[in-house]
Amino acid sequence: MEQDILAERARIAREIHDGIAQQIAALGYELDALSTHPGVNPLARVETRRIRTHLSATLVDLRERMHHLTQDPITLRSEIESLFAQLNILTHLDIDEEQLPDGTGWQVHAIIHEAVRNIAQHSQAKEAWCQYSASPQRVQISIEDNGVGISNEKEVERRGISGMKERATLLGAKFQIGKRLGGEPGCRVTLSFARDSPSNQ
Repeated sequence: MEQDILAERARIAREIHDGIAQQIAALGYELDALSTHPGVNPLARVETRRIRTHLSATLVDLRERMHHLTQDPITLRSEIESLFAQLNILTHLDIDEEQLPDGTGWQVHAIIHEAVRNIAQHSQAKEAWCQYSASPQRVQISIEDNGVGISNEKEVERRGISGMKERATLLGAKFQIGKRLGGEPGCRVTLSFARDSPSNQ
């Protein structure tokens, strides 16, 4: 009986992931496009971004509830693949199957979600890359694109990067954002933290 219940809960979680969650994510990208459209007046732009922020929070909450529903250990592989698939540009993914430490998954997901949203909304990139490595000792993630990059501190704040930094602090993680290695055009975000970080215990 217990196995039947768990199987049914897993089925419901998959349906939510493949249906409602993807629809919400797609709607978010439409709002991103609308907020940067030159024909939108400033007040509407501000309101659109406010709605986008709430929508992002709703999506993170929905995915957290899906995790509790299935009681499965969190991996980010399917989440990363889903996010990058919606960019409609050439993407390169190198993703380990190793699970994230307990209690870290949704902070990590929120950081990745924001980084991908920035690529979609601001970068004008033609290609994007994600490398996710979670060894028994350490978790390392890098996300980069070949777009216009970040030019100043004001733009850093406008892109919601301060929120990404706050989440990284909660993880006890090292967070960096800047130019790509080798001076290539674009932007690179990296996140790295030890599995035995005090915040993960």
